Amino acid sequence: MKQTSIVLFCASLVLSLPAQAGNAEADSPISFEDLRAFTEAWGYIRDQYVEEVDDRQLFEAALQGMLAGLDPHSRWLSADELHTLEEQTIGRYGGLGIEVGSFDDHLRVVSVFDDTPAAAAGIETGDRIIGIDEIDLEPDNLERAGSLLRGPAGTEITLRIHRSEQADELAMTLTRALIERESVQMSALANGFKHVRIRRFQQTTRHELENLLAPLDNDEQSPPGLVLDLRDNPGGMLQSAITVADLFLPARLVVTAEGRGMAQPGEYHTGPAERMVGVPMVVLVDGGSASASEILAAALRDHGRAMLVGEPTYGKGSVQSVWPLPNGSAIRLTTAFYYTPSGDRIQARGLQPDVYSSATHRDEIAGNDRRRREADTEGHLGGWFEADDEFDEFSRNDPMLADALRVLASITRMQAH
Repeated sequence: MKQTSIVLFCASLVLSLPAQAGNAEADSPISFEDLRAFTEAWGYIRDQYVEEVDDRQLFEAALQGMLAGLDPHSRWLSADELHTLEEQTIGRYGGLGIEVGSFDDHLRVVSVFDDTPAAAAGIETGDRIIGIDEIDLEPDNLERAGSLLRGPAGTEITLRIHRSEQADELAMTLTRALIERESVQMSALANGFKHVRIRRFQQTTRHELENLLAPLDNDEQSPPGLVLDLRDNPGGMLQSAITVADLFLPARLVVTAEGRGMAQPGEYHTGPAERMVGVPMVVLVDGGSASASEILAAALRDHGRAMLVGEPTYGKGSVQSVWPLPNGSAIRLTTAFYYTPSGDRIQARGLQPDVYSSATHRDEIAGNDRRRREADTEGHLGGWFEADDEFDEFSRNDPMLADALRVLASITRMQAH
């Protein structure tokens, strides 16, 4: 009976496998011999593998393999991983209180949140995480790192960390806590400019941003300019990014999605809820700006609302749809590509900034020494904008932000004339 159920499962699984592009046999239907081969391979693995494996392990491995062979973003999600994904959308989860990013196939700490287990343990920005519990982090499993770092509050986790100034790796055991993460921060800058940082697009992002902008709606409080900082924003919920665009644009097209399973391209528009009308705006981007953050940046530029300053973005312009499965797991499948309002495809191309920054933000976070540039040479000639004394403090702490402020100051001066 057990063998019969395995054969039936294998039959349904094999017959559902998608044809692979570029395969000479892709157009041929799966034959009975293929089905027998799959079933026999399943039996050999279950009975002869050096360590005992059960049918559930093989079942999950088959699902993982089916999706892993498609692209880096399509994958099978266990029930726990699906729960983690759902937590990410609401900004409340069990974890350590760190933001991580992938730099040159390594996982590094981008920021540490105050009053969290990570802060208490002394984890620092720029630390490279090389292992989580018994798992060594390699390029092929970095995408799992987020789900490995998170877990129920009160559970322990051990991180192995390499810090640039220390030869030996550090081992830290931390206890996860409930992290309630705000996705938007706003601060005042020189000359009355405002700095709005969106770290990730989640369910609460639009509401958070509206609350921060509300005091600035009247003419007396309206800032002379705004820097929207999307650096190291990996994306998140597309609908959240669209509702943020809604605050800065009149009724306009934000993005178009085109996929094989769509009867016609899906178009996403803003409504007539524009705020901050007439306030000059610059968007800061870098190599960590991906997906929904690229979509927002492209829409603001294509409609003439903002200039992009920084460095080329990551280039993730694909749509992942999540389908829950009857056993509590789910699949995340790439189903479409995004196109900007001007018709450009983001996938594997990214966005080029209008003004390239003289600094490299991600190299600074990663602890890398950037190459000497013309701007470092004594007596160098000025470029698109001139350095202003009032931005010197930002030049030392955040050179890319200083560049954005100089562009913004130039725009406001031109508008004043």
